[in-house]
Amino acid sequence: MLARAIPGIALSLPLFIVFARIRLSDTILGLVVTYSALNIPFTAWLMDGFFRAIPKELDEAARIDGCSLWGAFIHVSLPLALPGVAAAGIFAFLTSWNEFALAGIITRTPASRTFPPALFEFTGQFVSDWRGMTAMSVLMLIPAVIFVALVQRQLLEGLTSGATKG
Repeated sequence: MLARAIPGIALSLPLFIVFARIRLSDTILGLVVTYSALNIPFTAWLMDGFFRAIPKELDEAARIDGCSLWGAFIHVSLPLALPGVAAAGIFAFLTSWNEFALAGIITRTPASRTFPPALFEFTGQFVSDWRGMTAMSVLMLIPAVIFVALVQRQLLEGLTSGATKG
C-alpha cells in the first residue's frame, strides 16, 4: 500500500531505464505490466475486506455438502464478493485509463500511446486544436462509461444487499 503514496512521475525515470534495457519501452506490454504492478496491491487490499466479511461458516457448509475448495470459492464466496470485485474493477480500470504521467514517459510513438498523452498532443505553445481535443475527449469517455454501466449492476446489488429484511 505504500506504493500508492509514491507519485507516478517519481517512478517514470526508473521505469523508463528498466524498460529501455529489457525492450519494453514504447510497447503496450510495458504499459500493461506497469499498470498491473501499480493496481494489484490496492485492488487486492480492497477485495480482501469484502472476502473477510463473508462468514467462514458458508464455506464450511459448502465443503460439507461436497464442494471442493475451489468449488466453494466459485459457487459461494465469489458471488457474495461480486460487489467488491466490481468496485475493484472500476477503480483499476479508471486509474489505468486516465493515467497520464507514466504513459507519457513510457510511450513515444502513436502506435502505443494511450488517450491522455494523445489528448495532450492537441495542445501547442500558441494554438490548441479545440475541435480535435473535444472529439478525442468524447471518444475517451465512451469505453469508461460502457464499462461502468456494465459493472454498476453488481455494485448496486452489493450496496443494497443488506438494506432489506430477509
